[in-house]
Amino acid sequence: MNAMTDRRLTAPASFKGYWSLCAIRFSTSFVAWVDFILIFSTLSFVFRASTETIGLAAAFYGLPPLLLGPLAGRLADRVNPFLLVTCSFVLRCTASCSLYLAGDAGLFLALVAFKGVSNLGAVPAEVVLTRRLLTDRQIVSNTALVSVVNQFIKVCSPLAAGIVVASTDRPVGFLLSAACAVAGLLFCTILWLQQGGSLRAPATKPKGEGGFAAIKAFYWRGPATRLLLFCSLAQSAVLGFYDSMLGTLLSTSGFGASAFGLVVSATGLGGIVAGIAFKSLYPARVLVCSTVSLMFYGACILGAGLLASLHSAFTLAILLLVFFFSGITFGLNSMAFAVVLQTQCSPAHLGFISSSVWSLTLALLVSGPLLGGFIAAVTSIQSAFVIAGGTAMCIGLALHWGFAGALAGAGHEPATGGGS
Repeated sequence: MNAMTDRRLTAPASFKGYWSLCAIRFSTSFVAWVDFILIFSTLSFVFRASTETIGLAAAFYGLPPLLLGPLAGRLADRVNPFLLVTCSFVLRCTASCSLYLAGDAGLFLALVAFKGVSNLGAVPAEVVLTRRLLTDRQIVSNTALVSVVNQFIKVCSPLAAGIVVASTDRPVGFLLSAACAVAGLLFCTILWLQQGGSLRAPATKPKGEGGFAAIKAFYWRGPATRLLLFCSLAQSAVLGFYDSMLGTLLSTSGFGASAFGLVVSATGLGGIVAGIAFKSLYPARVLVCSTVSLMFYGACILGAGLLASLHSAFTLAILLLVFFFSGITFGLNSMAFAVVLQTQCSPAHLGFISSSVWSLTLALLVSGPLLGGFIAAVTSIQSAFVIAGGTAMCIGLALHWGFAGALAGAGHEPATGGGS
């Protein structure tokens, strides 16, 4: 058993304050999903905003982490992460309360930009906090557990937000978001009382090493690091390519509006299964969690496009099964990269590196729909899904051929390719 395999451990529930740490992450996840649903449903159903206004809101909400994410990450590396997490929860609570009180679409739009800024410090600070409190052995189990709960929140939070929106003509759901932010603030305070005094400082930064040098060092850490980075970025690019057209694909295939929610729930359930299986697969089966998952993910997307072109065979049950498996493969890839990001990059630059990767991912998710929409306009929506899935399969196969030998030589996979 190699050193990486030795890191596998059950969920570190015995760690004092562990459940408070989890609750902070869960509060952030719930706030993010509820806000996302409420912002666009409020603009559509309360303010009756135009499509241009809704598009502007999406830009205001997404551009701050895209453009300023690395700066927030650098700040997370330099200040006490408890302070940054606390400030982020206070800002998010303030933004949610302000959105509830907004009386017109113009003010609401400005406050959406404020909400986007308030989200900046949350993720990098929580990543840094988790890395400083948990050992390498605990991070794999923690990532799996957090992923399972996050996927459960992904399934349930749109339902909660939808019920709130349907029951009133005021955006009272933002008060629920504010309450979750207050809960996160409370759990952060509890964790500080339990672990704040023993928080490990990051390793001393080598003289002359800047953030971009740390990114370069992380990239060259080993073949598994590079492979998981490439697979994660490829997966994000493919998701951005087709995701915005999923609703249109369902509509043109004759399904009602409820089908979209069922598909989202199916992917969430797949993510839960991935989280349960992750500890058994990683790190002993790096290829299964990277290239094999990417190829099967592509096969699911390609299959959805082919099924849509064969109208008689395109049933909702088959579609849900396809996206259930896509949720499993997507989840395995995402969790594997999250683990290698936290364990292999310099602790002194973790916030900057994680935020930079997230900004690059957002750039792919934002630019992907432009290319996907162009391809769909030239050919068809079904063809766009086939192209996206086929591209993922080809990239996964090329990476598998390119890295299987290197991983076997480094001791991360058996010489046979890890059962893949």
